[in-house]
Amino acid sequence: MATASKRYDDVVREYIDFINEQVGTYMDAMAGFAGHHTRVQRQVHRVQRPVGKRKEQGETVVVWASYEDPSQPDVIHNRIVRADDYLKANSSGGSNEQQHARAIIIFLFTYWEDEIRPRLAASKAVSVSEVCSDIMGDIRILRNAILHAKGIIRSTEHRRLRVLNSMFPSDMPIHISYEDMHRLFVLIKQDCSRLMLEWLGVNDGPVSPEQIKDFAILKNV
Repeated sequence: MATASKRYDDVVREYIDFINEQVGTYMDAMAGFAGHHTRVQRQVHRVQRPVGKRKEQGETVVVWASYEDPSQPDVIHNRIVRADDYLKANSSGGSNEQQHARAIIIFLFTYWEDEIRPRLAASKAVSVSEVCSDIMGDIRILRNAILHAKGIIRSTEHRRLRVLNSMFPSDMPIHISYEDMHRLFVLIKQDCSRLMLEWLGVNDGPVSPEQIKDFAILKNV
């Protein structure tokens, strides 16, 4: 029993560590998008600033995203986009943020379903179907909508949501705000704590899983 318990603890700890890695990556990406937005916005203002009596407003401003110095010969350009489009993509809630958030959701579910859930079942000597999680079931629905329904949760699938039904409306493109993303991280960690409490047989602990904001398991050295 002690060996199985340790294995179960290790698997849950591994998933929590994985979640924390995604939190860090998400925060770094958001900071990067904000930095790009600020730098280009300043450049646009500089270019459009009146020079003497001549105004340059109305001219098309182009952002050159390059792997090399554009002032040097033989430049290989990655892409050319309008400044307005670049700012929109890198703004808060923009397409870059949405793309990154969706990728993390898919990653979180795939690692849970293909790696963590089977190992939890094996450590308890039960079938995979007996390792249940409402939040991961909801994330499965989000993942399927992102990959197979152009990011739209159809009403038939929306009715199956148990935790996230108020966060994402039906029949509309999924939009994941900064607050939504952190709420998802918290909900997953809360369910990890529920799994651990159930495994340890703690039925009346000092706090309930719903009150937990973060969760960690100390590793014996």
